Amino acid sequence: MQVTVERTQPCQARVSFTVPANEFESEFNKAVADFGQRVRMKGFRPGKVPPDVVRKMQGPQLRHEVAVRFVQKAYEQAVTENKLRPFQHPQLDIGEVLFGADFTRQFDLNLRPDFELGQYKGLEIESALPPILDEEVEQAIEQARKNQAHPEPAGDAGLPEDGMALAKVELLHQGAVVWTRDGLRLSPQATIPGVEAEALKGAMVGKRDGEVGSCPIHFPADFEQEAARDQDGECRITINQAYKVILPTREELMKMIGAADEAELLKRAHEGLEKANVELENQRIEKELIERVIGAHTMELPAGMVEDQTQTRLSQIRNDLQQRGVSGAALEEQVAAQSAAAAETAVMGAKAYFLIERIAEAEKIQVAEAEMVNELRGIAQRNRSSFEEVRDFYQQQNLLPQLAMEILERKIRAFLRTSAKLMAPKV
Repeated sequence: MQVTVERTQPCQARVSFTVPANEFESEFNKAVADFGQRVRMKGFRPGKVPPDVVRKMQGPQLRHEVAVRFVQKAYEQAVTENKLRPFQHPQLDIGEVLFGADFTRQFDLNLRPDFELGQYKGLEIESALPPILDEEVEQAIEQARKNQAHPEPAGDAGLPEDGMALAKVELLHQGAVVWTRDGLRLSPQATIPGVEAEALKGAMVGKRDGEVGSCPIHFPADFEQEAARDQDGECRITINQAYKVILPTREELMKMIGAADEAELLKRAHEGLEKANVELENQRIEKELIERVIGAHTMELPAGMVEDQTQTRLSQIRNDLQQRGVSGAALEEQVAAQSAAAAETAVMGAKAYFLIERIAEAEKIQVAEAEMVNELRGIAQRNRSSFEEVRDFYQQQNLLPQLAMEILERKIRAFLRTSAKLMAPKV
């Protein structure tokens, strides 16, 4: 088999190969003989199916399998002999393989960019955690009380301003209902697009079970019903069940979390805020460091990879807009307006991908099987599924490499942070 490689672009190579007809037929005959020995066919002893019968019954399939093996062999030979670094296997439609003719094909390989890895560790960065104020501690305790709150029927007093309700919401345009949802959990503090906050409170506060309130609405320009867009209408709210929200006292909260006294309650709130601040600061540092590393490196990127990621991003934008009711010329205009940003995001993503790979290679940072298992278990827990269901889904959808890359990126971000020189902020 003759294999040639042509570098068509900085990150692309074209592999051409030719398998002489006699070499191909020799491999095909071996495949026929092997199949005849393995298959069980009525009318023949096991392992004794004649080659002519195999060719008649399985010839096209076996020729295709032999062709696939030659493609893989050409790929491996091209990569080894030319020291290529592809980042994905080629996509090739083999087509019909003719008898007695040379088997000649070509395919393009997308290659990892060739660039020199610059400085990525030991970078200086300012880091300063803000002091935790007493007011923040009190706010954290109040939020903890809200988190432990429970609803009780509001009764004759009606829905309080800080309560919640199970409600039916109807939006009317020119007296006709154009949108409705029942069983919504709704608070007077909530927002409904096109409805002023005070108007919503007025329509809900004080209402008892079964009562109806209404307020004006100005339909958004992207409302799903085109006739109502940018028009005035009515928002009608039926309170199915009104609830008041009961917050535990500080003493009850202390019992819930096992705090011995007020001092321990304050200490725990302070520690929780410190932990949250540290996590936020670490995220900020990691984001800034990875952006600096990306900005400091220049590289030629595979055009196909950038284009694919750009189109994927634009497709997501299109779907989001359509779900919000945008269509027609307005949809195309908004998608086009975001095309440049989508392309820029794709370039940044591609650069980050190859830099993370190279840094991981240089620092011998890998993703262990146990880390993949833990990640899949976490996904299963969050989605209330079994580990086996999530694992099988990721395998069937070929998502495990993407998951491994996400874990690797987190590890590289953490490495950049821990290897950086944290500096006090300049006065």
